[in-house]
Amino acid sequence: MELWLTEITVRHRFHAAWHGEGINGDRLHRELMRLVPADLGDQPRRTSGLLFRAEPAPDQRNLRILAQTCLQPRPDMLADEFADAVRTRPLSPLLETLQPGMRVRYRIAANPTKRHGNTAEPEKRGRLATLRGSAADDWWLRRAEEAGLQPQQVLSTSLPDVRGAQHRARHGVVRFDGTAVVTDADQLRETLADGIGRAKSYGCGMLSLGPER
Repeated sequence: MELWLTEITVRHRFHAAWHGEGINGDRLHRELMRLVPADLGDQPRRTSGLLFRAEPAPDQRNLRILAQTCLQPRPDMLADEFADAVRTRPLSPLLETLQPGMRVRYRIAANPTKRHGNTAEPEKRGRLATLRGSAADDWWLRRAEEAGLQPQQVLSTSLPDVRGAQHRARHGVVRFDGTAVVTDADQLRETLADGIGRAKSYGCGMLSLGPER
């Protein structure tokens, strides 16, 4: 399995998306698909393995995008007016070191949801609701364990909604940070490639790992 990470420092004209009405996930998705070939069939995001997350840069002034692909990215294809600085690196060294018992740091901006059942109000039945607070934490703990991680620490932060084309779709976002122990390295590698939860085309679901310090 090969995965690549591209770190993009976004030009200032795009920063309003972070501080205003929420990230325009649809626009970011279109921009980031430039990293991969155009002829990828009916499901190009899935075929390319594109997952991404928008977050403040370490200096807290700029916006950065972390984009993960299973195809070697082409950063030179990004629009000049979008990307200010770009760095790309393979994730293979990290994937190869994963083993049960290893302690790691993690981060994921996810769209934790639950579908309303028959006991809900008629207008809500069958619709998705974004989970917050302890309900979101429980969602993450279940998903992490399924992914081959046993969280030891969980810090959850509600982020601005990510929005779709022409503001029609909005997706609630919660970022989870903390430390965890690897329980199933093979399953974890698959989850890293596939992502977790819904709204992956809008910047949710990319799990990032690093060695615990």
